[in-house]
Amino acid sequence: MEGWLVFSVLCLLFWGLWGFILKLAYSNLSWVETYFLSSLSSFILVLFVVSYYGLKFPPLNTYSALAFIAGFFGGAGYVFFVKALEQGKASVVIPLTALYPAITAVIALVVLREKISVYQGIGIILAVLASILLSLK
Repeated sequence: MEGWLVFSVLCLLFWGLWGFILKLAYSNLSWVETYFLSSLSSFILVLFVVSYYGLKFPPLNTYSALAFIAGFFGGAGYVFFVKALEQGKASVVIPLTALYPAITAVIALVVLREKISVYQGIGIILAVLASILLSLK
């Protein structure tokens, strides 16, 4: 089995557990407490990864600025995610927010001029339709 596939499946499993466990945390914590504790554990993981692999500070250039901006957007998205999960059903919030790759694909199509195959386009449309169906009462 190829390495990327193993990592993709592990990501899928860990993120599936992540959303479920976050929803459980809300039974006795506020969204701010949940956000703080889960972000703190992510920061601790970052410290372990950096200590294991080593890290010298990257040069300050356009690409390091982009990485920093990406981190901001990811963190802000996480704030909105925990707020949505606090108020909504995990079975609806998680599939809906999991549509973010469709946003990336459309932006890549427009800005980077990447090609999307017919099957990929159909997949994006079906994913959006599935999220709409999941959100109906």
